[in-house]
Amino acid sequence: MAPISEYWPDVEASLEVMETAFAARITSMVEQLTPHRNLIESYASSLHPHRLSCRLLDHFTWGQSFLVYELLFEDNVSWIIRFGMRPMDAYFNTTAQLERKILNEVAALHLVRQRTTIPVPTIIAYHAHPSPTNPLGADFPAFVLMTAITGMTIEDCGVAIHELGDGGSINATELSSDPLGGDESKRPILQRYLRDIADIHVQLSRLTFNQIGSFVIDEQGEVSVGPGADFGLGPFSSAKEYFAVQAEAYERLAMAAGLDDEAEEGESAEKAQLKRRFVASLWKRAMMPLLDERDDRGPFPMRHGDLHSDNILVDETGHIVGVLDWDCAGTVPWEAFAVPTFEVSGHFTDNDAASISSASTDESSGSASSLLSATTRPIVHHAFNRELAQVESQEEEGSIKPASGRSLAALHDSDAGHVGAYLAYWMYSLACDYDQTGRALHRMLGTDDDMDEAFHNFVDELNVAETSTESSPSTPVIV
Repeated sequence: MAPISEYWPDVEASLEVMETAFAARITSMVEQLTPHRNLIESYASSLHPHRLSCRLLDHFTWGQSFLVYELLFEDNVSWIIRFGMRPMDAYFNTTAQLERKILNEVAALHLVRQRTTIPVPTIIAYHAHPSPTNPLGADFPAFVLMTAITGMTIEDCGVAIHELGDGGSINATELSSDPLGGDESKRPILQRYLRDIADIHVQLSRLTFNQIGSFVIDEQGEVSVGPGADFGLGPFSSAKEYFAVQAEAYERLAMAAGLDDEAEEGESAEKAQLKRRFVASLWKRAMMPLLDERDDRGPFPMRHGDLHSDNILVDETGHIVGVLDWDCAGTVPWEAFAVPTFEVSGHFTDNDAASISSASTDESSGSASSLLSATTRPIVHHAFNRELAQVESQEEEGSIKPASGRSLAALHDSDAGHVGAYLAYWMYSLACDYDQTGRALHRMLGTDDDMDEAFHNFVDELNVAETSTESSPSTPVIV
């Protein structure tokens, strides 16, 4: 069997399209580790049940936080070793954040292996921060050593699950988002894949805690909830508190995201920033009325946090054989849990005129109906929702449900789920994007005014508010 790393992306081609600073962050760590290959191999062999020798293969890959290598033993069994990379800046991938992410992944995998049948790697060893006690040496970075899982992605099976419409746009129509590309022979593969994601979603819903946050594990193997792995916030005891902090984070993201890069041609950096601040305000206005009071204090379910096709391995039938990268796992409100991965959820079309404000009472009372008609969600959304409802129907009586009694299928199909999980993903990944996420939120709010007109009204209100708080009049923002 070929090494797993043979299927990883081409290193040189990937580095060539990266910004110089980010590419140097990777290559500098490779240079740091290269002289110590024998030490890494000897350490892994010492932990093998039969002390077999192994090779650290040349081909590597990486994510935002880790440089990843494959260790191939003489019996052709592979392990994966992930080394924590240096910080990107003063805020992201700091030593403290990396330590939280490593401890969170170790705890999450322990929990999943103990209490579910979800296929995940086994942790062999880890060291969460550089220190003199690092078994590889005081100068080595933090690392995680784990078993490898062999498989392929759903795209390798010919199912373009990631193509949600034109270029991944959240404004695509149902007809343009068929991941089968018209090839009906692939439908059983897609159906099996969606059924397995639904099963994973249901299993994770049973793992509930009384707080919202990421996981920590003590020396006895007991898992509990601590601060979030990303920025160390929390833990939170209520959904309202969690979403309020999330809304504040989006406002800060709107203020901080690359001013010059985000501006359109002929548009000032100041106006681009104001647009993002406007979108952040729309998300808060849309989300808060959709929270169900009955679920506000939990218990709260476990979410993977970074579930997408690159982190899901399947066989040739679409059956899931491995779920990877649990360092973003944690407990979340049910509204944020509702969508396991954006690849199996719907989005809003330009023709959507539904009003959250006029129907939020129905959803907050546990209604299973969505504000949106069936035609506003893409094909894969409906297919997944059917599988989720089917898996739920097979659950034993007395299985854990939200205090509100809402089913997982109803949550997935709800506007609360779209704003709390699906659109929240786009808020962060697209940095409060005006033309996609913003217009989706504006349509959801069901206001009569034009989007651009609403933006100008927001700026006018902002000028008034900022002027009134200063002792002397300031120059208003003109857009």
